[in-house]
Amino acid sequence: MKYQENKRFIFDGEKKYGIGFIVNYLKAFFNNFFFRILFYFRSPIVYDKKYRFSILSIFKNEAPYLKEFIEYHMLIGFEHFYLYNNNSDDNYKEVLQPYVDSGVVTLVEWPVVPGQGPMYDHWYVTYRHESSWVSFLDLDEFICPLKVVSIAEWIKPFEKYPVIMLYWKMFGTNGHYEHDNNKLVTEQYINSWEKISEIGKVIYNTDYDIAYFSKGMMHGFKVKLGKLNVPPINSFGYFVVAGIHRYKMNLTIQVNHYWSKAFGCYQKKHQRGSAVFGKSWKTFDQFLWHEHFNVSSDYSIYRFLMQLKLKMDGRYPQNEKTNE
Repeated sequence: MKYQENKRFIFDGEKKYGIGFIVNYLKAFFNNFFFRILFYFRSPIVYDKKYRFSILSIFKNEAPYLKEFIEYHMLIGFEHFYLYNNNSDDNYKEVLQPYVDSGVVTLVEWPVVPGQGPMYDHWYVTYRHESSWVSFLDLDEFICPLKVVSIAEWIKPFEKYPVIMLYWKMFGTNGHYEHDNNKLVTEQYINSWEKISEIGKVIYNTDYDIAYFSKGMMHGFKVKLGKLNVPPINSFGYFVVAGIHRYKMNLTIQVNHYWSKAFGCYQKKHQRGSAVFGKSWKTFDQFLWHEHFNVSSDYSIYRFLMQLKLKMDGRYPQNEKTNE
């Protein structure tokens, strides 16, 4: 029997529940038990690097969205951003210069096409040891804690682990032809999937060596621990093994993925191509597939909206801390 979703996830494709699934589930169950025991005896991360929480991103012609992306993630506790410009011809330098001058952004000119895979190699060799935790995000992805207000507070139960997987919550067009540049992305798009996607992004503990690099590594990768390759642990506290994403119903964090924004934004993104593969895979059929799952609304990120607007407008009270 084939399924498109379960109680928690919408799958990227149909899954067949048969003997193969049962074998993989048992493999995941016993591997999770093994790795939980293994990490029970390990010490939590020591915050002895230049930054505690950083973000790595590649972008092309996304100047209108850069400031919101930076200010929002600073609001929830990220301190530094490694931003790789992949042949933009808009005013990205004008937007980023204040952040570069203040030391918040490391800006790298990166003309390689496709650029995302080689970017990870370059960052790993050049900047890896500057930050304790690094998340690999695109500019249309916003990490959204649901119970606490900072990434530092959320991550405390996971401080022993090498790679944490956070799941996407997909957002659609809200029926807009064109994006309203007078409104924030996080304000403008609330129409969403009812469930989370089984795909997501990671937060990586840089004390661990990455086992191997792949085109899809931003969605999850293994690290070395002696002779073992350790898979990611997901935000529900289960190691992801053999494609099995075990879950609890209590969701504590999600990655708001504004996959299309307005239809005009989707068209531009499709024409621009993929930073991973070069040619875009975001066909109109794929667009409609995502859009047809948008049967719900999600205001979770709105609890940060006033703070974000004050930061964006330069009206945040002086000497007042953001969320730590």
